[in-house]
Amino acid sequence: MLLIREILDPKFGMFQYFEDSRLLWFSEQSFEENTMYFLIGILCGLAIYNSTIIDLHFPLALYKKLLKRPIGMEDLKELMPVVARHMKDLLEHPADEVEEVFCLTFEITRSVFGEQKHIDLIPNGSQVTVNKDNRKDYIDAYINFIFDTSVKQQFECFNNGFHRVCGGRVLELFHPAELQAMVVGNENYDWQLLETTAEYRAEYHPKHHTIKHFWEVFHELDLEHKKKFLLFLTGSDRIPILGMQVLKMFIQPTQGGEHFLPVAHTCFNLLDLPKYNSKETLKEKLHYAIEHAQGFGIV
Repeated sequence: MLLIREILDPKFGMFQYFEDSRLLWFSEQSFEENTMYFLIGILCGLAIYNSTIIDLHFPLALYKKLLKRPIGMEDLKELMPVVARHMKDLLEHPADEVEEVFCLTFEITRSVFGEQKHIDLIPNGSQVTVNKDNRKDYIDAYINFIFDTSVKQQFECFNNGFHRVCGGRVLELFHPAELQAMVVGNENYDWQLLETTAEYRAEYHPKHHTIKHFWEVFHELDLEHKKKFLLFLTGSDRIPILGMQVLKMFIQPTQGGEHFLPVAHTCFNLLDLPKYNSKETLKEKLHYAIEHAQGFGIV
């Protein structure tokens, strides 16, 4: 999870962050070798292969492209809602006013390292005025530029890496939303089921006073802190596509006193829970642990 989060950070220039949607897409300009996109594709494929949920803030368009499905206006709306509204206005505007009001050609402007660069969406696009007859073609060309031509090499490398792990005809059986859920999970939480399916090790058992205190404290948490606990325990605040029943949690006691914090082993959904004597102490330590769960550290 930490590796994925670092790689996807827009500060490295491989991906662009869109404020309006809070989603990522491939950067049109990147200093990184295309092999990096190949490796990220492999990591995403491995997430599915190993039934691991990863925090991947990409639009549904990514999974449509992985499955070779068409991209349309709904995908632009998800990634760039403000631009999509402008495109909708262009489509619905009175036909005889399109040229005068919008003053568009089949050309867009991009800022490339501080300089303005003009890009034709079609051959000689700067010479083609958008009018009532071709405005739909303009929107299609814009969408194609955003999701395809401007990031063609980056996506192809990502796609090759992904299919290196998850290729084959079985993948064709998925709908894009199903494939997305396989990678990033869903939010169909059933917290009672998490308790019911939990398993205990060593001297811990459902009636042990520390375990009883733990579940009392857990169920008193609000949704946001329950999700933080899930992130602390598993590395993701979402659950697998098959539901909470496959998210089996293990709890074991640890040596030491009450000054120790709970520790999670995210690869195994294993919680090391010290034998706290009071519910108040357990609540304090658990809150501290889940609020400081990012990064690597020594307890």
